Amino acid sequence: MPDKKSPINFDKTIAGFNVTERGIKSYSKSFSLGPFRLTLNARGSGVRGSISIPGTGLSKRNIKLI
Repeated sequence: MPDKKSPINFDKTIAGFNVTERGIKSYSKSFSLGPFRLTLNARGSGVRGSISIPGTGLSKRNIKLI
C-alpha cells in the first residue's frame, strides 16, 4: 500500500539534521580543506559525500564512502 502524501511539505535543516514532516532523514557536515569543501551526508542507506570548490559551482557529488 503506497504512503499517503502529506498536504503540507516541511523540509528544514536544523544543526546539520535534515528534518521533514516524517522525521529526521539525514545528517550532513561540511569541512574546509584548503581551497576545497568536503561535505559528508549520513542516512539510512549509508554515507555519501561531495567535494567542491566554494564560489565556483564546481563539485563532484554523490561519492559513496560507506
